[in-house]
This record gives sequence, structure tokens and C-alpha cells, in this order.
Amino acid sequence: MSAGLPRLPATFPASRDALHRLAVYVISPAQRLANGEIVLRPAPGGFSTFEFAGGRVVGIDGGDLVVDAGRVPVTTLRAAAAAVGIEPDLAQQEEFDVPPAGDLDGVLEIDTDGARALGAWYAFAAEALEGLRAAAAPGDDASPVRIWPEHFVAAFDMGDEVGGTRATYGASPGDRRHDRPYLDVSPWAGRVDGFFDDPGFYGAALTYDGLAAASDPPAAAAAFLGEARRRIAGAAP
Repeated sequence: MSAGLPRLPATFPASRDALHRLAVYVISPAQRLANGEIVLRPAPGGFSTFEFAGGRVVGIDGGDLVVDAGRVPVTTLRAAAAAVGIEPDLAQQEEFDVPPAGDLDGVLEIDTDGARALGAWYAFAAEALEGLRAAAAPGDDASPVRIWPEHFVAAFDMGDEVGGTRATYGASPGDRRHDRPYLDVSPWAGRVDGFFDDPGFYGAALTYDGLAAASDPPAAAAAFLGEARRRIAGAAP
């Protein structure tokens, strides 16, 4: 595997799913309660909030919950929320399509290697997405690359919606469509040609295994995203 694309440990799926719940019900709400923002960012060993009121940052580094300058082992959703100083935000279940909170006192299956693999994936994906975003023209109205906790994806939008070239360019750590991480591009206009043939959504996907099989995974990621953008532009009326 590439140094930027490590082998996924067997613990990755369970760790990813537990961290998704932690992001939805504790980490993102800590920031949302302060400034209304829910978006997250890649961070060494996992992901984190942006700085919010008083310079606070909450995130994950391996198997630890990072709270400002301190860190505590992750155990349960209730304990994590207490460490942050909030209650688990169960209203998320009513507002968004998110995984159920489940047992607030159940031990979260978060493995250090699994969490670090998730962080490595987000870092790899963010670099690829930022590379594409850097080539955006002023009229593309490119949004920032962010991790959205609801679906746990890193993504941004770019292109002219009226002109039919706007699309979402993203990276998932795995979901009901693909059980392993993947890059994806979803044209807002729908399937614009045969390149966008993923059976799970109206777009194109490049899987983790496909990236790992490439001699240069970052170049493969850039080529996939660039080709998708080219085709979307070419299909516009």
C-alpha cells in the first residue's frame, strides 16, 4: 500500500461506525452549540472540530477523545459527552439521516489502528479534493472541503448549477453503498454519461481497492476526479 493509503485493519468497519456515532452525537454538537456549525475537518489520528468559542477544539486521535489540550480514552457516548461538557445531542436523530445513537452507556468499539486508518483516509481524500478545488475558476463557486458528520463524508461542491456543471466531489469512509472507503462524484444534473455508473447513486465511484491497486494512488485519485469534472463540463448544454 502507498504510505498515504494504508492497509485497512480488520477493526476498521466497527471503529468507523462507532466514530460516526461519536461525531454525530457528541463531537459535532459541541461545536454546534457554540456557533451553529456542524462541519468537521481531518486531524492527525482521526478528525476534529474547527476552533470555536474560546479556542476550543474537540476531536479524535486514535482511541482517545481530544478535548482542548487534554485527552481521555473513548468509552461510551455518555462519558464522551460528559468529558466535553454537554449532553449527547439526540435531536440529531430527528433532524438528519444518521445512525441511531443506540445505547448511550454501551462501550464504543473504537480501535486505535481503526481510528488512525480513518484519519489517514480523510487526509488522503482531503488532499485529492483540495487539489481539484485549487483548479476551480471564479465562476465555479467552489465551497470549502469539509467533513459532514451526518453521512461522515469529506466533500465540496463546484460548478455552475444553472449551466449544468455543478457537482459534489467527495470521499466516504464506507457506507451502505460500499463497505470500504471510496471517492465519489455526483453531478447535480444526474448521470451525464456512462462514466457515472455507480449502482448505488447517480454518480461515479473509485473504491479504496481500486486506489490501492494503482502504482500511484494520489495520481489515480486526481485522474478520477479530473476526468469526472471534464465529463461534467463536456456534457453541459
